[in-house]
Amino acid sequence: MSLKPDAAKIRILEAAKHCFAENGYNQTSVRQICEVADANLALVSYYYGSKEKLYFAVLDQWYLEASQHFSKNTNVQNPKEELEQFISTFLYMRKHDKQFHMLLRHELSSESPRKEFVSKLVKPYLERLRNILSAGKEKNVFHYESLELISKFIISILVYPAYDSFLLEAQDGQESAWEDEVRQTTNFIFAGLEIR
Repeated sequence: MSLKPDAAKIRILEAAKHCFAENGYNQTSVRQICEVADANLALVSYYYGSKEKLYFAVLDQWYLEASQHFSKNTNVQNPKEELEQFISTFLYMRKHDKQFHMLLRHELSSESPRKEFVSKLVKPYLERLRNILSAGKEKNVFHYESLELISKFIISILVYPAYDSFLLEAQDGQESAWEDEVRQTTNFIFAGLEIR
């Protein structure tokens, strides 16, 4: 079977994303990744150098994709609309890239030596959220006591949704519509901010 080297590199990256999301970094071996990718073990070293560098490549790929969806505007004109857009974009990314979402949850819920790298990737989005919240408070649209706490609450809702739990399976066996998920999550967060 003759495959282009670039095809193998892409397969390894996709397989790594899958394995890291399913098992976490520590429980994933290079051998597992290569089995899923149907690639030679030596190719990981050749293309990426190490398991950790491959992991960082997976995170970098997500960052590049995510940065295309999130607004980079630092000047907040309409805090309510911009927060709604932030929530919607985050939920869109979570829905359409479930593997990265699982990977992010693994990293944020453990004391990982890779936490600093993950923090650098996520920091621009947290700063965007804080800018929106600060502007909303200054314009008397949002009401909260602590910027740090309200930011953590919102990120927790977006990253660790309770409705992902097997304990809260839909009673009728059907998932809620995408629009309902966005609307209800937004309404819940807005209620916590006492939007006026």
